[in-house]
Amino acid sequence: MKNFVDCSFITDFKDTNNLFLIDCRFDLFDSNLGYDLYKKDHIPSAFFLDINKDICGTSQVHGGARPLADIDILSSKLSSIGIDSNSTIVVYDEKIYSSPRAFLQLKYMGYKNVYILNGGFTAWKLNNLPTTSSIPSNHKTSCFKINLNEDIVCDMSYVKKSIINNNIVLVDSRDNNRYTGEFEPLYSKPGHIPGAINIPWHKNIADSGYLKSLDIVNDNFKSLKDKEIITYCGSCIEACINYVLLDELSYNVKAYIGSMSDWVSYDENIVQKS
Repeated sequence: MKNFVDCSFITDFKDTNNLFLIDCRFDLFDSNLGYDLYKKDHIPSAFFLDINKDICGTSQVHGGARPLADIDILSSKLSSIGIDSNSTIVVYDEKIYSSPRAFLQLKYMGYKNVYILNGGFTAWKLNNLPTTSSIPSNHKTSCFKINLNEDIVCDMSYVKKSIINNNIVLVDSRDNNRYTGEFEPLYSKPGHIPGAINIPWHKNIADSGYLKSLDIVNDNFKSLKDKEIITYCGSCIEACINYVLLDELSYNVKAYIGSMSDWVSYDENIVQKS
């Protein structure tokens, strides 16, 4: 697989000075949980990056609850721990939930050798591999030249144009009851972007945290094979799970970074319920 690695990729990696592990555990409703879990135990030598404070930018009136990070600030932080253009980066969370958002952000900035740990920290522990509570020291400061990959993301104006384009399909990646508007814990307007279909992210990830078979994943999306796909959710966490799987299968896909939190911030934007 091109976007995912297993635990043996880490344990067998030869050039350990060029391997960087990023712990990005995260909870949608508890902003401190990720770092609390990291402090308790994590994969040895892993650094922690906070989804809200590091991987995502600061929320404004528009743009979504978790916009793209300030790339100068984030690249400086990554450089300070020794990551450069040639580094190999493995991002992980508790299973597979928030790590695809970190993957997308790093790929957007131009980092090439970025991977997601299949099964996350749960898989690491199930394999009886060592953990630690020690915080690693920074490597020597490196240099990284930003090379934005803007084709993998899109904004609201692009989404609006896509609604009337039969060759583009919007995929709402949230649970079905949020797509239909029956349940909405976070945003003022329940429902979905007009014309979007619903393929919940958890249809593609097993309860164990591992990817389901790529054949199963492909079956979930195969009717869209000839379309351009835009994934979205509430704040582009769950959308990135579907994004990275579609990219794995070589579909034509972008992620709407602002997602519903951006869409509903404009009074004129219609939200459908069904």
